[in-house]
Amino acid sequence: MLQPNPHKLIAAALMTTAAIISACGGGLDQTQLERELQDKAGSDLLPVELGMVDCPEDVVMTPESVFICASEVEGQYYELQVRIIDAQGQYSYAHKHHALHLVTTEALLADEVAYEVGFDLMIDCGDGEYLVAPIGSSFNCVATRVESGAQATIEVRLEDADGRLSWILLRTS
Repeated sequence: MLQPNPHKLIAAALMTTAAIISACGGGLDQTQLERELQDKAGSDLLPVELGMVDCPEDVVMTPESVFICASEVEGQYYELQVRIIDAQGQYSYAHKHHALHLVTTEALLADEVAYEVGFDLMIDCGDGEYLVAPIGSSFNCVATRVESGAQATIEVRLEDADGRLSWILLRTS
């Protein structure tokens, strides 16, 4: 009767394990990536907190793979784009959303718009403490003239991950 060679069994087990690891992308597993993103990207967002990060399970983590991981900030949907750089699992990430502190945003817009139109305004961009918006997207705020109460809509565009805004005063007919 043939006896199994223990060295061959160990080698076969190691090769199977290596094949499974390489199929999953190698040096970085999904759970580790999600935890690292939550820590690293979360520190970019302080004082707001990044929720648990969820990356797709079906991503093959090979160099130049690009995918979106989802999370929450202040209870609102938030995305991070991840790019795998090399076979060792090095990666980069970019924020695809930005959390705007509404009181600060409204004050900034009130100053900028008032300077442009020549009279004092109050700006209302919604309820809550933060507005989480996709970079490159637009949202509306209401401008109210302090003296008369007349209102107009301002279309605000979130230009970049640093929170730079541009705006257009929409004329009401």
